[in-house]
Amino acid sequence: MYDLANTGPTPENLATRVVFEKVRVPLSRLAEAANASGLGVSDRRFIDCVIVGPCVVAPMQDTRFENCNMGDTSGDVRNLFLRAAGPMMAGCIALPGCSFEGCLFMGVGFAGNDAFVDGFTALLTRRES
Repeated sequence: MYDLANTGPTPENLATRVVFEKVRVPLSRLAEAANASGLGVSDRRFIDCVIVGPCVVAPMQDTRFENCNMGDTSGDVRNLFLRAAGPMMAGCIALPGCSFEGCLFMGVGFAGNDAFVDGFTALLTRRES
């Protein structure tokens, strides 16, 4: 599980790094660096990291979240989510094949269609109970 006191700084090699462990990861910087290198933000593993926004991500069917703190909900888990108004979500950071294990999300929104938002909201609500 993430430990803010023992979280290292943002790695210099954001664009090419595949596994991140116990570090701070600003997702918008990662997306910018990865897209500039042509690699994109895909097939990466984050273990016990602090994932930092501000940004909105679009998890894919193969994006995994295990034992994560999804962020400050201000009392309502629905505050973490944005629903897609159409078939495409422009401006989001897609996360195909990414795995987040024991991470803390700070200032990150999650976007998807109604089924994704409803399912993820239900999962997080059960976890909080």
